[in-house]
Amino acid sequence: MQTNFLLGTLKMSHRARKALRREPYDLIARHAINEHGLISEREQKQNELSMKNLGELVSRYRVDPTDPKKGTVIVKTSVSWRETTVCLETA
Repeated sequence: MQTNFLLGTLKMSHRARKALRREPYDLIARHAINEHGLISEREQKQNELSMKNLGELVSRYRVDPTDPKKGTVIVKTSVSWRETTVCLETA
């Protein structure tokens, strides 16, 4: 597996760590190879543009794939690809 962009420094919010109860390296890896999970069509188009101009990239995954009620986490790579953060999505 090879990433299609630079992830930069990896960070994770306390709330995401608590919800996931693990280090989400699998989700970061999916994000890195442009498998962005549960994003909208608009977000997908924005990610495609961001790949061309070093823009922000967003992915969304369920905290628990078997229970949608547990919510989602966002994996976001910042503009210029200097930092990737995993955080719990708030409703």
